[in-house]
Amino acid sequence: MIDFEGRAMHVSASPGAGKTTLCLGIASDIILNGGRVIWACRNIPDADRFREILYKIDQSGLGRISILNFSSSLAGELDIIIKKAGDFGRRDIVIVDDWCENHGRAKKQDVSAAKKLSMLIQSTNIIITSSSYEDASGSSDNVWLTRGGSSIKDSYVTVLLLKHHIKQGLRSISWEGNEKLARMTSKGLEEIVS
Repeated sequence: MIDFEGRAMHVSASPGAGKTTLCLGIASDIILNGGRVIWACRNIPDADRFREILYKIDQSGLGRISILNFSSSLAGELDIIIKKAGDFGRRDIVIVDDWCENHGRAKKQDVSAAKKLSMLIQSTNIIITSSSYEDASGSSDNVWLTRGGSSIKDSYVTVLLLKHHIKQGLRSISWEGNEKLARMTSKGLEEIVS
């Protein structure tokens, strides 16, 4: 659904839009195509949701996903992630779900860690996710804003994942002038092809 190869991506999503679901679908595709996944997260995804989306993966495929839970700070686990991804190539991916907290400003140490992590793109694929927040000031052209400021915008391609403003169950995915619609299903996000 998203052309992420060769670029570091930052999926910024409105609450409940499905950023974890989108990334689980990407992880499933990578594993089914013989690649490896590092899944680093603040909160382990719901086990039932995990099973629903990764249902096609057999036992050997499950051996190609490493899950790392960092409950407080990405910065504290950065060296472990980088070391585990040391021999990753273009068919592999590092996914960091909720690289920063979903409230308040992103901590400087996490912004710095995410920026450092983006350098992995030279050898493998990387996606980080965070929750968008509404622009209460009205000073921005966008209703939804992304976390991390210019440091993250300079290091990652921003992908906005939003609930469709009219049609319930649909999601809008936009990046670099591209926009796609997807439907939320029990098996993950499914692109709507027109």
